[in-house]
Amino acid sequence: MATVALTGGLILLPDGNFEKGSVLFNGDKISGVSTGDLPGDVELIDVTGCTVAPGFIDTHAHGALGRNFMEGSREAYKTISGHKTSGGVTSCLATTTSASLENTLFALQYASSVYRSNEIGEMELLGVHLEGPFVNPAYRGAHMEEFVRQANISELEAIWEAAGSALRVVTLAPEVPLGLEAVRFLSERGVNVSIGHSGASYEETKQAISRGVSRATHLFSAMIPIHHRNPGAIPALFEAANVFLEMIVDGHHMHPSIVGMAVRQVESHRPVMITDSADVTGLPDGAHRRWEGLEVVIDKGTCRTLSGGLAGSIMRMDQGVKNLVELVGLPLSLALRMASENPARSIGVFERKGSLEAGKDADIVVLNPDLTVLMTIARGHIIYDARV
Repeated sequence: MATVALTGGLILLPDGNFEKGSVLFNGDKISGVSTGDLPGDVELIDVTGCTVAPGFIDTHAHGALGRNFMEGSREAYKTISGHKTSGGVTSCLATTTSASLENTLFALQYASSVYRSNEIGEMELLGVHLEGPFVNPAYRGAHMEEFVRQANISELEAIWEAAGSALRVVTLAPEVPLGLEAVRFLSERGVNVSIGHSGASYEETKQAISRGVSRATHLFSAMIPIHHRNPGAIPALFEAANVFLEMIVDGHHMHPSIVGMAVRQVESHRPVMITDSADVTGLPDGAHRRWEGLEVVIDKGTCRTLSGGLAGSIMRMDQGVKNLVELVGLPLSLALRMASENPARSIGVFERKGSLEAGKDADIVVLNPDLTVLMTIARGHIIYDARV
């Protein structure tokens, strides 16, 4: 198998610096990064003027183009993958929504089968992010009220049996009845537990973190706002050095100044950019119905319920990187890290993804000068190419 080199671009190195050179890969693995001359038998792909970075990892994505991971079908996964890869995503977590146990188990069983097979030549599924149904009804956001319920061990056991090792992240509210028991059950099985759709107090959040919570789901959204006498969850999450912080940076869920404040408040490895892409992502403006039956309206870059509340994002990952640079004012290297390295670390796959290093998966995104995607490479295969 011939070695391929992406040559002439500015490469994001693991230390956060950029250097002009070549990224070489052979098969599904990166061979190395070179700043010198290349052997004559290497297949060259000229990306002069572009930025070459690790492939984006979206750890919170529900769907796209009218299809939802909850459908549990090959057609849905293929459609979602096609849209995600055009935004630079090389791998993701299939994210659920609050639903009946029957529908949830069906979606988890299908996702688990995809996770185990994971065919080369398309976006890789790194597992499942179970968002709901164990959330606080008062902070449910767009989750359907009839499906929100408190955790119970028998249901958690059924979920674990259906998903097994594919269950990477579970979003829940630790303050609801049996919430802390759910944190214990999941963290003991190696699942990354995330506080979200929660009214947890500062003290309750600290307790949940001590029990195993390691993430925050779409920070600030569906949480108690910070108050100087009732701080809520957010300051406790900032203080915990082992907690990763999801952020939707579409310019609507969080004001750019708040994104900047949050990123600068914590260690650089902790902010994780997500899309939280609803299944209506990529559809034209107007009225649409989501998989669970929720009526929404897409307008001016937002997806909202009929009452006006935000109902997930319709952003692509490359748009998020651009927003972090142009709206928030972050360095490009940090924006790219929030889309690749940090997500990889947050779900325990950094040993093989999230940076351009020899031996890691050949997951690479090539960005044009305007930060749109020129090419997406997943495990050594070009799965999106704007040149053709």
